Amino acid sequence: MNTIIYILEFVFNAISSIGLFFIIGISIASIIKTFQLDRVLRKAFETNKRASIPIASGTGTFSPLCSCGVIPAVAALLASGVPLAPIMAFWITSPLMDPESFVLTYGLLGKEMAVARVLAALGIGLTAGYATLYFANKGLLNNQVLKNFRKESPANMDLEKDLSRLQIHVVRVIQFLINFKDLGLFVGKFILIAFVLEALMIKYVPMDWVGRALGSSNPYGPILASLIGVPAYASSISAMPIVRGLMDLGMDKGTALSFMIGGGATSIPAMVAVYSIVKVKTFVLYISFSMVGAIVAGYLFRLF
Repeated sequence: MNTIIYILEFVFNAISSIGLFFIIGISIASIIKTFQLDRVLRKAFETNKRASIPIASGTGTFSPLCSCGVIPAVAALLASGVPLAPIMAFWITSPLMDPESFVLTYGLLGKEMAVARVLAALGIGLTAGYATLYFANKGLLNNQVLKNFRKESPANMDLEKDLSRLQIHVVRVIQFLINFKDLGLFVGKFILIAFVLEALMIKYVPMDWVGRALGSSNPYGPILASLIGVPAYASSISAMPIVRGLMDLGMDKGTALSFMIGGGATSIPAMVAVYSIVKVKTFVLYISFSMVGAIVAGYLFRLF
């Protein structure tokens, strides 16, 4: 009974923290679908893909969204027809850094670690964006990456010919509500599952075993840290006290950086949420960029 109460409280607090972002993201996507703005949006991004990737990486690096909280925004953008490359850049960087994390990292772990996290987030985001763009240009990715959400909107009717102005406005409102409901349910149910998993992992996965595994420096530290970050759920903020304790036990900064990146982007709840809404190729890309990025960042930090 205590576990159920804990999960309900955790899920309620988590939903409250992202509720505004969820509503805004779904509303924007619904407006775009209702007024068929996705064609304009798609054309704009198609002609400026390369320029949009650095902007998406920078925006994601300083956005307040976690690995699960970013899912509604990503789903809304994908449903609106935005190309995958800039979305991938934003998607990867969002869980890795935000203004609060930067300040806390600077205070708890020092200037070097704070700067390294920012550079790692930007570097991984840019790499993921341009690599995704390359794969898309080579025809290795499908245009439609969302799972099971391809509903034709009534907006496809030529309303201007058949209805009065007042009737058009009424129909547009109905279309918006239908689109909001469809997309909200599609994304929301998977976010709920991810939050339940997150609550269970935080409650039952003991962090002392992380300390035993990563407490001393070893040549495979970044690899091990990125792998351990998957079951040992640690957000961009909650990871810092853990990392501070592990560094006191002898963990080097490169391994610490890999753990923070791996735990933030590739936790089991995040992977469940990602896998639930996108097709396999996109899921594999997301996980690969996150894991490889965490490992490479750790070794580069060791080197320099």
